[in-house]
Parts: sequence; C-alpha cells; structure tokens
Amino acid sequence: MQLMSMPAVAGISLGVAIATIFSRKHRGKPGGERTLAALGSFLATLLGLLALNFGIFCLQQS
Repeated sequence: MQLMSMPAVAGISLGVAIATIFSRKHRGKPGGERTLAALGSFLATLLGLLALNFGIFCLQQS
C-alpha cells in the first residue's frame, strides 16, 4: 500500500467541501452557515485522510 500525495489529499477534501455546499440539506441555510459546514467537512476529511496516511506510514516502517 502506498501513501497518498498531499495534493491528492487536499483535492479529495476540497471535493467533499464542494459537495457539502451543494447538498440539498444545506440549500436553504444562510451563506455563513453553509461556509462553516463546508469548512468543517474540509477539515474533517483532511484530518481523516492524514490519519490514514500516518497509519499506512507506521505499518510500512514495521
């Protein structure tokens, strides 16, 4: 298993944030709330993928 590159991690996180902005659940909300939801989803996905990368790195070292 190989590590994901940082541009790939950032791109996936950005895609999730964009999908969150245009989801039906957030359509009627004000712009600030939608921005906050997008930022939260971006950061959550980024942290999850970085944790996955770290786990892969640790497994490769042993």
